[in-house]
Amino acid sequence: MSPRSIACSSLCVRRLALPLPRTTVWTRSITTTAPRPNVVTPFLDLPTLSIAATSLVTGAALAYRFSAADLLGLFQEKLPTPGTPEATEFTAKIERQLQDSVLVNEFRANPDYVEHRMWTSLPKEYTDQALLSGTLRGPGMFAVPGIVFVNAKDMKVVSFVHCGSKLCGFPGIVHGGMIAALLDESLARAAILPLPHHAAVTANLTVNYRSPSFANQIIQIETHVTEFADRKSLVEGKVVSSHGHLLAEASAVFVVPKKYKLKGSLANM
Repeated sequence: MSPRSIACSSLCVRRLALPLPRTTVWTRSITTTAPRPNVVTPFLDLPTLSIAATSLVTGAALAYRFSAADLLGLFQEKLPTPGTPEATEFTAKIERQLQDSVLVNEFRANPDYVEHRMWTSLPKEYTDQALLSGTLRGPGMFAVPGIVFVNAKDMKVVSFVHCGSKLCGFPGIVHGGMIAALLDESLARAAILPLPHHAAVTANLTVNYRSPSFANQIIQIETHVTEFADRKSLVEGKVVSSHGHLLAEASAVFVVPKKYKLKGSLANM
């Protein structure tokens, strides 16, 4: 074999010994998720079905035995006859609740507030014609006068009043108009503090109801002046339940009329 043939053979061997070029293979990765087991949580178990069945039977029995008016009457409070010993005890019980209220006693201990008794200083000729202080006084309505705390320096007023079951629009829930009337009067107590002669009339009242106001509880009404001028006072307030729940919020504008002279009796309402 010639030297040239040997060289060619060696070159071929070396070429064969070289690693083969890598081939890139593109693959598509497909991820599959195993289906979730069809586990159905039972919505109605045996206790729930028992309660539902009992409620259904009870409701059917009540509907068969009582009319709609009778059913609503089940929520009404048994009130004593005015002028009887039972009525006196009924009123005394509410008075004790008001006097023993933790919040009432907290404000009593605050030297910045002066305590007043709602409506008691008004003349009889006024209360005989007034809605809150006269017409709606008695068991099941405003059985006792509310308690008012006035902070003249900061122009804030806090009132506590017990609302009875005869002030409801729906059984057990105080009428929204009654809440508005209480707010109007309470806002007026704060509005007149910076005004001359401590008297004004309502020019605008806006009430936003936040939660139902249940009857037979002591509600707290907080009001304060936000802005005032010579003949105008802007006030805001809120109503809170005995458990601290927000029941309503309000804002109002009170003005001093130019054509009428108002007496300063509102200061002690």
